[in-house]
Amino acid sequence: MTIDWNAFLLVFGASIGFSTVIVATFSFGVRLYTNAQSFVSAAKKGNQSAAVSEALNRAVAYAMFAIASGALLYGIYLIVPIFHLDK
Repeated sequence: MTIDWNAFLLVFGASIGFSTVIVATFSFGVRLYTNAQSFVSAAKKGNQSAAVSEALNRAVAYAMFAIASGALLYGIYLIVPIFHLDK
């Protein structure tokens, strides 16, 4: 039995790289969501730029959460063999 070390290192590097990107995406989503929360009080007082900043931060945060969730679901799809049965 021989081990293809090049393929092993390729899978290892891709796993580390993609997991880092997904964690960073979720972390940026959390950061933007907390930024949106900080603009709520100023937006309720009628500050238009705070309302725009809140909406923009919240929308991008939800997009980041959607990207992270989609990557998680795709990973589960790749791992679970019942999704790949031939018909």
